[in-house]
Amino acid sequence: MSEKGLMERVAKLFDDIYGFVSSHMETREATRLRLSEGMKERMRGKEALPERDIEEFLRVRVAQALPRTAMARAHEISEHVEEAFRAWMDLVNGIGVMLEKAGLSWDTVFEAADLFLRGPEAIRDFAERNKAKFSDYLVAASIAKTTSHFNIYSIPVCLKAVFPYVRPERAKEYLSEAKRAFYLIALARLKEMYDKGEWDEVLLRRLSFLRKLIT
Repeated sequence: MSEKGLMERVAKLFDDIYGFVSSHMETREATRLRLSEGMKERMRGKEALPERDIEEFLRVRVAQALPRTAMARAHEISEHVEEAFRAWMDLVNGIGVMLEKAGLSWDTVFEAADLFLRGPEAIRDFAERNKAKFSDYLVAASIAKTTSHFNIYSIPVCLKAVFPYVRPERAKEYLSEAKRAFYLIALARLKEMYDKGEWDEVLLRRLSFLRKLIT
């Protein structure tokens, strides 16, 4: 299978699982019961929710609602989980080879994403003081950018809040891959902003929040 074909397959497999679990009635009900009264009231209004409400919603989903539905529906999605994880591992193993050929590692991806999440001023300061290291980060970011079309939620959130509750005996593997998935896909988005010279402060905050939630 071509690299493009594999990426499309991974995206579809994870999007299907994420869509099934996140839209399930059990997930919606568990989320509703655990949201604060203030947020429920604001959700009934017509104005856009502030970022803190979106963060509360995501925290409840990832920490409580999605795991609950995943456990309850494990028998329905177990085979899909295994198929998606195999495809994901095929993909990241290929990306790992690209990193290795460039003389880099997954730690370079993690470090680059952490730097880019600090915003343009931090990047400029680091680049001036650590030209060689920053060059490595740009190469890692360029490799990561091949995943820029991935949904920032579906793969990391499935690996964090769904898969471990469907196949708990493999939870350690899934959680390790959740971290790798988040940093890889986040770095792709961050590299796009860097290349354009246009920094979306809302997206930066959202990615920083997801880093704490997932990794």
